[in-house]
Amino acid sequence: MSDQWKFVKEEDLMFEETVGRLHYWHYHPETMAGAQSYMVKVVVPEGMGHDFHRHPNMHEILYILKGRAEQWIEDEMQYLEVGDSIYIDKDVVHGTFNAGKGDLEFLAVLSPPEGWEAGTLDVSQQEPYASYRKK
Repeated sequence: MSDQWKFVKEEDLMFEETVGRLHYWHYHPETMAGAQSYMVKVVVPEGMGHDFHRHPNMHEILYILKGRAEQWIEDEMQYLEVGDSIYIDKDVVHGTFNAGKGDLEFLAVLSPPEGWEAGTLDVSQQEPYASYRKK
């Protein structure tokens, strides 16, 4: 592997299962030291989602590959379809939910790498976010 590029085959992806979704990491801090951005394919089963959260020091780009997403940015919601995308600046609260039949699949690109350590902060139990989606 070069310091400037890295091929990643599907069978070599780092897999992570978390509440409401599956992560297939193409580029992750543990597998790509020195990368300037990270990319993960996220699979969200029907009826599930990635509840309201924020990345204090990273921005994110989401690109819909399959299905229909109910995408929240702060207090605004839009449906995203295959081929749609969104840019989310650092520290902006957002949530992505499967709004269709079957799996929702999307790519998420996160950067800069210096923001990784601050992590992902769940705010789904805080108001006003806890009231936005009544089940």
